[in-house]
Amino acid sequence: MSEKKPADALVAETVAAVVDNIQNVPANQSAPADKYVSTPRLFGRKQSIHQVLGGGTTADVLLWRKKHLSIGLLVGATLAWILLEKTGYKLVSVVSNVTLFLVVILFVWSNLAVLLNRALPPLPELSLSEEFVISTANSVRLELNKALAIAHDVALGKDFKLFLKVIAVLWIASTVGGWFHLLTLLYICIVLAQTLPFIYDKYEDIIDDHAKRISEQAQAYYKKLDENVFSKIPRAPVKEKKNQ
Repeated sequence: MSEKKPADALVAETVAAVVDNIQNVPANQSAPADKYVSTPRLFGRKQSIHQVLGGGTTADVLLWRKKHLSIGLLVGATLAWILLEKTGYKLVSVVSNVTLFLVVILFVWSNLAVLLNRALPPLPELSLSEEFVISTANSVRLELNKALAIAHDVALGKDFKLFLKVIAVLWIASTVGGWFHLLTLLYICIVLAQTLPFIYDKYEDIIDDHAKRISEQAQAYYKKLDENVFSKIPRAPVKEKKNQ
């Protein structure tokens, strides 16, 4: 138990600092939801960060425009992480026990309400519409097709620059994944999702300026590397398809 105290203290201090920083930021410092970026920004986007994140409640939560929901998500994730780390419970066990507890309470409540002529528990009907399922399946299919197309191009050696990007991403994912357990990694992703978009939205111009300079330098280095090394690597000729 003593080995986990520094980690818990660090998590508590990080959460407290983030919440305190968000609460002290005036509301007029954030970009409006309908702001349109007229000039290309980071990664070539032409929309505001709020529009990139979907422009709905999710974007408002990630950008701390609905502070109660944002604080609730951050505190809830932190409490869940500390609970699972300290008690040693598995995620499946915790979810199963909580679900079992809720089912028993609702069952007893419903039967007592019928016997005492009281109102039933205010539970909405849970169902998935056909449109939602179809749209979700189409979105997943499109993303999978993009990933498969990238894998196909990389495997055939059509884009050496893309090959280097894929190798770098996989290496980083493998390295970072070896540092943390899955639960800790998910918690870190939640904290980063509630921190990085807000910071970028607040200091958008400064970050874009530095990112542009770094991108130009990286492209210059890659051009030299491509001229001196990659262009000299023999490659199989690409066969052109005959028009039928």
